[in-house]
Amino acid sequence: MKTLLFLLTLTLTAPAVRAQDPPTLPVDPTTHLVAYSAVVDIPGATESELYRRARAWALRRYKGDAAVLQVQDAATGKIIVKGRTQALVNGRNCGPVGHVLSIRVLKGGQYQYHVTNFVHTNATPTGDYGMGPFERDKPHLASAYTDEVTDALIQKTWDLLRVNTDDEIKTMLGYLQAAMTDTTQDAKL
Repeated sequence: MKTLLFLLTLTLTAPAVRAQDPPTLPVDPTTHLVAYSAVVDIPGATESELYRRARAWALRRYKGDAAVLQVQDAATGKIIVKGRTQALVNGRNCGPVGHVLSIRVLKGGQYQYHVTNFVHTNATPTGDYGMGPFERDKPHLASAYTDEVTDALIQKTWDLLRVNTDDEIKTMLGYLQAAMTDTTQDAKL
């Protein structure tokens, strides 16, 4: 309950919080999960260079996090990370958002990334006050209340959380792109 009150306080005390439309997140047409994916060309890069760059980036990005490299397979060029970002609403942390990132090196100087399985959790000694999977338009917590004002505040927090996580993932993927094109790192790997 403390966590719920904290989330509501964040929403109520935010200076001039703009009206927030529900975010439009990318959805995989097959799985119907929120997913970011693309195939990226890195002209002139070999498969082994791309794999080493991807692995080095993943180890730097998730260092000190509860995330671990689930798969590191140089033979297939595949890396899978079960990671998380810290969810921020109005600049304050409100629990981790878990995700799964897979990077696969392809032939011809290409790699593919896929980030999916976004779930907000917020474990406390009295229970998990997380808002659930990102595919839901309504947060998990909203269904526990009948008070319209409380539901509206939780919904606003949920929308902000999803928008901010969307920004964070896009920034993270930009850093991945930069690392994959950085040939100066090859000598260090």
